[in-house]
Formats: sequence, structure tokens, C-alpha cells
Amino acid sequence: MTTLMANTIYALTQKAFPVHHAKTMEDAKAIVLKMIPEGASVGFGGSVTVREMGLYDELKKTGRMTHWHWKNDESKPGVFALAAAADVYLTSSNAITADGCLVNIDGTGNRVGAMIAGPKQVIVIAGANKLVNGGIPQAIARIKTVACPQNARRLGLNTPCATLDRCDAANCEKSMCNVTSIIERPVGGHKITIVLVDEEAGY
Repeated sequence: MTTLMANTIYALTQKAFPVHHAKTMEDAKAIVLKMIPEGASVGFGGSVTVREMGLYDELKKTGRMTHWHWKNDESKPGVFALAAAADVYLTSSNAITADGCLVNIDGTGNRVGAMIAGPKQVIVIAGANKLVNGGIPQAIARIKTVACPQNARRLGLNTPCATLDRCDAANCEKSMCNVTSIIERPVGGHKITIVLVDEEAGY
């Protein structure tokens, strides 16, 4: 475990986030699956990390009701609403600061909305690459120069970040960066459990 990982875990626990540490993605997958109650419905936020872990297919095998706009055939607004009303919500975070804040940027706001005021049990899985050795400015810089360009290319968007690997908001006609959220502590009544992995995962 790196010093940054250890410091981040300590900071998160001091802010009342339950934290699990995993050495590998497979270890993290096992931890997450154990946390989801039998028969619980599961909502998903857009997350390459979650997709890489194969959690959706694993949960479908068990017969659980799953709601993910990357997989379900219903309209996106319909799936967003079902995911936000599920028993458990699975997603990642674009960046996690060394002092224990979850920082995210969304295009539609469905993911950050569900994390803040959706299911009472939220599970956030993040690889070591999502940790930033700094605070909010460093987290946003990471998102704008690392996560956004890769997500824009994944979606086939013609944004400046997709070609320049940096933000050029003044010349970005169809921005993905419409909602920015900073979660400093779990909101009352909602449990946000963090699973941190020593491996890199997602963007």
C-alpha cells in the first residue's frame, strides 16, 4: 500500500466513510458482491471501473433487478430514475483527494445525484489512479486532463479535450462538464462505502 493510499483511507474514515482496501480488482469485486444483500435491486452509474469489474453480469446471474443505462433498453431518463430508486448504487469517482473528498463531474447529473440523494447504500469503487496527492484543485485538474479526454473519446465526442487532452471550455459546444460535485461527508441517512484498489481501474 502506498503512502497516498494509506493517507487517503485514513482521511476518508475520519469523515465517516466506511472504507475497504483491496489489492486487486478481483479482490474488490468479491468485497462488493458480499456487501449487496440477497434480493436487493442494484442501480449503476456510468463507470468504466464498474464495467471492467464485470459486476453487472455477475449480479444479473443471481437474478437481482439491475438498472444501468449502459445496458438496459429503456429510455435513459427511465433507467436513471430506476437506478436512483434501487436498494444499492454502484459507481466510481472521478477523483478522491488526499484529505478525503469525492470529486465528480457529470454531463447529465444522474450519477452524482444518485450518490448524494439516491439509494441509501452507495458503493464507490476506485483504483489507485483516481487518488490525487492534493485537494479540490488537483482533483478537478485530474478530471479535466485525464478522465474527461478519455471519456470524450470513448463516447466519440468532438470536444477540445478529446483532441487536446486539456479543457478549452470557451470552445466546447457540447460539454460533458455540466455538473461538478464535491462530497465531503456522507449525507444524513445515506451510507457511502468506498472500496479502494491498489491497481489502476477506469479513467
